[in-house]
Amino acid sequence: MTGAGTPGQERSEAGEFEAHRRYLTTVAYRMLGSFTDAEDAVQEAWLRLQRTDAATIDDLRPWLTQVVSRICLDTLRSRGRRREEPLGSVPDHEPVTRADDDPAARAEIADAVGYALMIVLDQLSPDERLAYVLHDVFGLPFGEIGEVLDRTPQAARKLASRGRARIRGTESGRQLRRSGEDRARQRAVVEAFLAAGRDGNFDDLLAILHPDVVLRVDLSPEAGGVRIVRGAAEVASGAKRHRVGAADREFRIIEIADTFGVLTYSGGRPTALLVITSENGLITHLHAPAWPE
Repeated sequence: MTGAGTPGQERSEAGEFEAHRRYLTTVAYRMLGSFTDAEDAVQEAWLRLQRTDAATIDDLRPWLTQVVSRICLDTLRSRGRRREEPLGSVPDHEPVTRADDDPAARAEIADAVGYALMIVLDQLSPDERLAYVLHDVFGLPFGEIGEVLDRTPQAARKLASRGRARIRGTESGRQLRRSGEDRARQRAVVEAFLAAGRDGNFDDLLAILHPDVVLRVDLSPEAGGVRIVRGAAEVASGAKRHRVGAADREFRIIEIADTFGVLTYSGGRPTALLVITSENGLITHLHAPAWPE
């Protein structure tokens, strides 16, 4: 507001803001990967709201979303590189087989899935991350996203597409609009991949890999950076050699981006992520983003 406002107006404004606080904090956390930074961004949005004439705001939620997004974008850009600090601690829990029946297990899995999403989002530039998160995660139209980025809707769409491609480890970032039946088939492909890897069955692995499948493994600079493996035979040989289903590890299939991923657990802690993209019943791309120590 331009002035202090009446006590009644301030109470009403505060009440509306509190109704959106949880949503805004979630948006900010997806952007920044830090609850502390997210809470700071939301608090800064509240201060800006107090300095704004409420009569100029047609719809508070979209206005606050844009304000928080701009604050997060400034924070990401000011970091200078994609991350200056490590992500928060990895969720520590034993994977369970029947999470549907256990509310605590569902919460633990949600924590791990959220952490996995942070891992892949950290690969993106600030502008890619904002466009991808606001559109693919929260469903905002590209017109509104373009306003935050000071770009056209078409440019915002391209940024989101590039973000998807980097998450999958692919060249194309087109959005995969899948029906429930399509997603069930896609998950079945991932389950077949795990089963074949667990059994060390080379022929079964070949059967679910596209002939031109590409595996991208992100390594530390000390370990040689990115490693690319091309072709079904090479990828299957590597999966068999490393025994995807080794007894000392456990695996959980998760939905990530618009595809599926596999979280690897060792000693009850998630230690690796593999993003798997499939088309027409065959795996076309596998991407193993670098996992923080």
